[in-house]
Amino acid sequence: MNFDLSFLEHKVSIAEDTWVALVTTGSDVSLATVRTAIMSVLEQNGTFTVEDSDDQVVRRIENASEFEGFMQEVDMQRKQFQQDQPTA
Repeated sequence: MNFDLSFLEHKVSIAEDTWVALVTTGSDVSLATVRTAIMSVLEQNGTFTVEDSDDQVVRRIENASEFEGFMQEVDMQRKQFQQDQPTA
C-alpha cells in the first residue's frame, strides 16, 4: 500500500482519505515511518496538516506534544478498527 506525504520547507501534509487508510488498514511499520517523518518536521518548528479533497485543512498540528496526543487518538482508532474486523 502506498501513502503519499507532501513536504514543503516547514510543512508536511497528507490527504484525508490517505490518512484514514493509513490509520485503519496501514501496517504498523508504515504508520511508524510516517509518524517519524512528521515528528521530524514538527521538531524543526514545522506543521503537519491533514487536507480534504479540496485542499482544505481539516486538521493542523503545530508541535510535537500536540502530535503525540493526536497519535494516542490514532492508536485507539486502530485498536477499535482491528476489533471491529470480522475474524475468519
